[in-house]
Amino acid sequence: MKHLRSIIITALISASIISAAVYTVFSRERTEEKCILFLFGFGWEIGADQPVKENVNIPAVFDEVYTSYNKIQLEAGLDLVPYAGKSGMRYTFLVTNYPTDAGEPVYADVIVIDGEPVAGDIMTVSINGFMHSLTKNTPSPTDTSSDINR
Repeated sequence: MKHLRSIIITALISASIISAAVYTVFSRERTEEKCILFLFGFGWEIGADQPVKENVNIPAVFDEVYTSYNKIQLEAGLDLVPYAGKSGMRYTFLVTNYPTDAGEPVYADVIVIDGEPVAGDIMTVSINGFMHSLTKNTPSPTDTSSDINR
């Protein structure tokens, strides 16, 4: 009887671990799918490569960089203020349908808080690059490459 109880407990623990692993994989895939749909809603298409993921911390009080970055969000009808003080994940995807030749790869960032996309931008990474809202199709000469936890 004691041996049977050990087998049952081991089986239950194994099932719990497997369930947690499956949930984590599907949850991650759903989050990436949400990001892709979020970008698609703004007209952006992305490459098939896996996104680069980085932890991001939205400060409780915005400094100049975050104030500027939130202006980009407001242009797209988004707002980071409700997420001040929260942590999340930034997903970076390669954009495949940027309307002009930027002379370098163009990327889309999506910030996810609590499993939901809440902000994003379109950008390049060079020193002379640009960053603009998800709703703009091309950068203006005044766009700058803002820095957000990079």
